[in-house]
Amino acid sequence: MGRGHRRTKRDPTADSDPYVLHAVTSGEGPPMVLVHGVAGSYMVWDRIVPLLDPYFTVIRMDLLGYGHSPKPRASYTPYRHVAAIRRTLDHGGIVGPYSFVGLSMGANLMLEYATRWPNDVREMIGIGFPFYPSEAEARVGLKNNLWTRLTLEHPLMARAFVPAVWRLGRLTPGIFSRRATIYTGAMAKDALHARYTSFRSTLLHCMVEYRLENPLQASAWIRRLYIHGGDDQWSSADDVQSAIEPFALSELRVIDNAPHNLAVAEPARTAALMLDFLGVRSE
Repeated sequence: MGRGHRRTKRDPTADSDPYVLHAVTSGEGPPMVLVHGVAGSYMVWDRIVPLLDPYFTVIRMDLLGYGHSPKPRASYTPYRHVAAIRRTLDHGGIVGPYSFVGLSMGANLMLEYATRWPNDVREMIGIGFPFYPSEAEARVGLKNNLWTRLTLEHPLMARAFVPAVWRLGRLTPGIFSRRATIYTGAMAKDALHARYTSFRSTLLHCMVEYRLENPLQASAWIRRLYIHGGDDQWSSADDVQSAIEPFALSELRVIDNAPHNLAVAEPARTAALMLDFLGVRSE
């Protein structure tokens, strides 16, 4: 178990949780599911979705505990997250198989989903895949985000400080938008709708403690593309290449001089690689 965290509830069974996520659907064509990362919301896809809508029915959602989705007091394990995603797709009448796209931690959940329900997944695309072979390496790589660093290095201070700051950001328009970097002000503000306890539990269960070798092996028969920024400080392109090297149906494409969050920072180049992998000729 991760330091400073104790599991309080077991994973749900497939039908035990009642929660349906806040989801937005656009475009037309085969279904594509977009899953955001540990510090985000459905809005992190705003810049890339218009490039995908002409070719796919795009479904993006706020993860459990995030954005405008339910925020139960629970243990946010990978299975709890993917069960909520599957329940939401069923509730919306979205029929698979899907092209599954995960951003950062969303790429971990993409693998978990494919391991649980492989027949639902046509292809997978991981953007900024945070591959960490060990918990120690995860704790180093996750220092590159303010909220994850505070949560992991100063858990007691973060428990009091972070929720107050996020609440201030939600209540005071513009306080974070003026300081947003690659996020737009609206994206930054929407990300603050996460419940801090949900964020913390998700971070520990789905990134720090979650080892990816078994999910990578279990879903190896599904075509996978990984798109990585050459300047990604969360994990390197070399680490991702080493992780997927044994799997013939997995490939890596690197966008030079690009950061971790490619969906926001490099939407055009990222979308072009996605569409090429999926056999779509964009105009």
